[in-house]
Formats: sequence, structure tokens, C-alpha cells
Amino acid sequence: MKPLAAIAATLLLAAAVTPAPALANPLVEATQTCFSDSTTGKDRKLLGKWIFLALAGHPEISQLSSASAADHEDTSRQFAALFMRLVTVDCASEMRALAQAGGPEAMKLPFEHLGQIAMQELMNHPNVSGNIAGFERFLDQDKLNATLTP
Repeated sequence: MKPLAAIAATLLLAAAVTPAPALANPLVEATQTCFSDSTTGKDRKLLGKWIFLALAGHPEISQLSSASAADHEDTSRQFAALFMRLVTVDCASEMRALAQAGGPEAMKLPFEHLGQIAMQELMNHPNVSGNIAGFERFLDQDKLNATLTP
């Protein structure tokens, strides 16, 4: 897999909002900080949109999205501009140092971090958190209590 494609794939995996382990690498931390400081809420919403549309390409999910090919292309174009701005302008020195020290694998970590921030921001919206919690009404509370109570 090409390094940039691997980074993009990592962004998709970051949508799971799995907390990243504590990182001791100052180059990774500096790049993560730069990414956080160099993106706005609008940028992070774009990232969430890009992830959503990428996932909507899966045959089992595609029927749930009404996004057109033009929507996909427009979002990909906007995301490419954000990606290039972060990597080649806003955080170029941090990315260069990280690439030289750790290669493509180390370069994934700041993108994972940014993906987690984006997903957390999107999930904090009341409509989204309500959708997430919506499954709870279908749970068997008695069975859960019996299983989880010592």
C-alpha cells in the first residue's frame, strides 16, 4: 500500500474512536499538536464527512447514503486540500522530521489522533449522541442487570 493510501486508511480506522496509547515520541506529539492547532472545527467536520463517505462505499452500507458521485468527488477534493495544507504547509517541518525518523508508520499516528478528535467532536452533537444511544431502548435491562450485577 502506498504511504499516503496507508495514512488515509488509518484515518478510516480512527473513526472507531479507540483511544490512542500514551505516546512517548516527541516527534509524534509535536506533529499531533500541530495538526490539532492547525485545524478548525470545519476542517474536522470535513474529515468526518470524508470518513463517512468512504465507509458509504461498502456494499452493505452504500444503500444508507444518498451521496452522489459528485458529493464524493467534492469531498475528496476538499480533503486532499486539507491533507496537503497540513503536510506541506502548516506542519511541514514536523512531518519531515517524523518521516525521517519513523517513516510511513510513524506518520500514521498524527492522522489517527486527528481522526479521533474529529470523531469525538462529531459524536458530541446532541443528534449524534442521541442516535448512538438509540439502541438502548431495545436492550433487555433485566438480563443485563443479571449478567453485570455481582
